[in-house]
Amino acid sequence: ISSTSSPISMAPYCTDGRATSDGMAGLVGFRQLGLSFLLAHLADASSGCYDKVSAPIIKNDKTNAKEGTFPLLVYSHGFGGNMDMGTYFLRQIASKGIVVAAVEHTDGTASSTVLKDGTILPFSPGMQSGREQLSQRSDEILEASVLSNLPPDFQSMIDTNRVFLGGHSYGAPSALLASARAKKNISGNLSINIAGLVLHDPALAMGYGMLTTEDLTAVPTISYTSDEYNRGGVKCGNLTLHVRGAFHGNFVDAPLWAPLWVMRLLSTVIPACGPADPMEVHEELAQSLSAFVETGRVDSASVMKGHLFEFIAR
Repeated sequence: ISSTSSPISMAPYCTDGRATSDGMAGLVGFRQLGLSFLLAHLADASSGCYDKVSAPIIKNDKTNAKEGTFPLLVYSHGFGGNMDMGTYFLRQIASKGIVVAAVEHTDGTASSTVLKDGTILPFSPGMQSGREQLSQRSDEILEASVLSNLPPDFQSMIDTNRVFLGGHSYGAPSALLASARAKKNISGNLSINIAGLVLHDPALAMGYGMLTTEDLTAVPTISYTSDEYNRGGVKCGNLTLHVRGAFHGNFVDAPLWAPLWVMRLLSTVIPACGPADPMEVHEELAQSLSAFVETGRVDSASVMKGHLFEFIAR
């Protein structure tokens, strides 16, 4: 980014401040133990992302098919997650020349969210059935994929031929269903052309019978799995890569929320942080996604480049 005469404000890490950080604390078990204060600093932390598009953007010839435009990744959080909890990871992806739109779902599965009318909706997983949740989640992903629904500053930046969907855990079947609905022209989003899917630890059991075998490979799809999902034999799409040394939380920012020794100690109870370097995991995942976006091919050698990756045969 080139220098500008006016100061550039940075967006906060937690959009809703302490309500968001407390929700994250509940997700990893800190709140239940009375230890929410361990993540309270996130309420005031910077995301490292600009608050608005208030500075010139560097052109990246490697990833831009059309001059001045960028691919779009619409990303869905997991069960009990939120749009902020993967900000550092998604920022790494954005640094490769990809616009990222992180969705916060309003079906009750977000740790906490603010509805359009200003009402705060806390984590309410019993508010809807699983099928109703998944249906709403997929519709919200598609809604975020429509250019006119993006902030005005971004609408002219997007290469409409390179709109990708992605998701972590429950976000993966949500993205799969959204892609299937877009392809079948369901929900009235007739103009959305999904170029591919990027899934992290896909929780396929949460598809609730709404996904067909065809839906799993309807568009080029790459899945990345953690150590525990790989042990469970989870595979999805055209290519599955096991990220060695990564746990479920490595696909969001969990390892970076507290000192590494704290998160690794916590991982003896829940899979928050694997033995791999969390920054290295994010960087290799971002590089792989960038190569996928550039080539549009899942079998590109550059997609599989990275010493943490292990190819998993279909």
